[in-house]
Amino acid sequence: MNKKGFKGEWGVDRRTVLKSAGAASGAALVGVSFSGVAAAQRGRKPCHKAFDCTEGDAYVKFEFVTETDEDGNVVDCYFEEETDTGLIEITDWDSKDGEDCEPVSVEWEADGYVATTVMAFGGNDCDTVDDPGTAYTSGLENNGGNTAAISNLQFCLEETPFPQCPFYGTSREDPTSIVSISYDPDAGEITETIIGDIPDDFSNSNYPNGLAFDDDNDVWYFAEENGVLKTMNEDGALGIETYGVVSPNGEPIAGAAFHDGLYYYIPNGSDELWTADISGGSASGAKFADLDWSNVGLGDLAIDEDGMLYVSTTNSNLGPIFFSVDLNDTSDQQLIVQAPANSTEFATGKQLAFENETLWAHEAGGGEWYTVDPTDGSLSDLVATTNEYTDLASCGEAEWEVQE
Repeated sequence: MNKKGFKGEWGVDRRTVLKSAGAASGAALVGVSFSGVAAAQRGRKPCHKAFDCTEGDAYVKFEFVTETDEDGNVVDCYFEEETDTGLIEITDWDSKDGEDCEPVSVEWEADGYVATTVMAFGGNDCDTVDDPGTAYTSGLENNGGNTAAISNLQFCLEETPFPQCPFYGTSREDPTSIVSISYDPDAGEITETIIGDIPDDFSNSNYPNGLAFDDDNDVWYFAEENGVLKTMNEDGALGIETYGVVSPNGEPIAGAAFHDGLYYYIPNGSDELWTADISGGSASGAKFADLDWSNVGLGDLAIDEDGMLYVSTTNSNLGPIFFSVDLNDTSDQQLIVQAPANSTEFATGKQLAFENETLWAHEAGGGEWYTVDPTDGSLSDLVATTNEYTDLASCGEAEWEVQE
């Protein structure tokens, strides 16, 4: 029985509700506290109190809470975090057949973290599972030898080596595809999944390019080598729409980002920041700002939540540079770093994308991934290596209809 959304459905006056945490199987108000006392009296430490995480892992504990009214009637039950970290969320749980508040399986999400260990307690029994993925089914037994309900859960979490929120990239293959790139905590590895193929009528393997993702509307933008803007998934079924040339004189668009309803790009080799808006059903490019640097060859663009644009270049009058533009005040343009030629220490020339507040860089010519310090453009140590992507879009959870 799926109990997600169970809270409050019986309509009892909540002012008379009492709480009981850690209810054991078969007894709504008898649970962890009683078994712990009994065990302590026998001189043994209760198994659920002996649980510990290795150094460096985050510890999280949930109690199963049953609420009753003053007459002892159950009015609600749910998992509640005791440790108050907010690192993990119980997203769903199932109860024993015919029971409302006897959980025997649990699912969870932990964005940015993965559970290395989970320990469940119930029926005076403990069950520990390593690398559980994102779900647990009770392996607990009560005194009668039957499956016991879960009274509490304890987790050890470590940060994932790569974001679970998927980035999107354009592949080098023909036909070019938009690919989802993310860490799968169940598989324990980075997965690269083709979303859909996109037109590629050019011999240049770097195009289509100029990839950007509108997370609010689940739409991908991309550009052909001649500056033609296209989208995928406006119809919710991965269909392609064409909007025509949006760069002056049809210059290539080799990097782009989406922010606040607009597609931002720098026509390759120019000294201007442009935007395109498709909300009216058609699109034409418009200059947004002059840049303090000329002959800008990308590289890529990425924009944080506050509207700060970061640009990595492969060619300019100054050599490889990494600079920023405040979209709220375009007079605020900062040269963050002028890197040595062929530098491997800075984000210059790499594909860029944000995951929450973290800026990531990808080497299109080798598949390497790094995080970026936006204050100086420096790269972290190597984080991961994947297939090669000619452009990146910042992470977001996309939805679309699968066509039969």
